[in-house]
Amino acid sequence: MNLEFRVPDELVEAIAQRAAQLARQLELDANPPSPYLTVEEAAEFLRCKPKRIYDLRSSGRLGRFNEGGRALVLRSELELLVVDEDELSARPRAA
Repeated sequence: MNLEFRVPDELVEAIAQRAAQLARQLELDANPPSPYLTVEEAAEFLRCKPKRIYDLRSSGRLGRFNEGGRALVLRSELELLVVDEDELSARPRAA
């Protein structure tokens, strides 16, 4: 006795996408991202040019971490910087 059923292509695609999403999450859980970003990675994170990151480091708005000749930025400081700037732009302007 053979039992056969058909699965719609849309369902197969949805299952494949969910499996890929779960695999990515498992990989992230097993290998958490570094708390440090290079200047180039930080610029990608903020969607700006690397010069902006260097300017933020020079002005003291971002910490100055160096490792092996590389300038590094704490991911958490970038996240706080974004939150602070969002709050500033949401405040009412003085007349």
